[in-house]
Amino acid sequence: MKKAGKGKIRTPLFGTEGYQTNLTSRNGIALPDLNKVKVWPLNGGTGRKASGRQPVLLRLTPKTVRSLRAAARKQGKTIFEVAEELLVAA
Repeated sequence: MKKAGKGKIRTPLFGTEGYQTNLTSRNGIALPDLNKVKVWPLNGGTGRKASGRQPVLLRLTPKTVRSLRAAARKQGKTIFEVAEELLVAA
């Protein structure tokens, strides 16, 4: 229990969830007024926009990977773009 003011001892009060409800400061720092704090929702609208592509895992030989990388460098594209073009053409 903490002394509040002129030697008075303030008894902690706890809510139904077990949290102390009569806190005004923590470690000597005043707590913010929750009525004035803006809260942003944690759902949706975050992250990268969907590209519409499906992830696929392929196991390729080291020789094939080297060929894809070389072709991508030569064409100024990504490995994925080169591989997709080759797969669509097949």
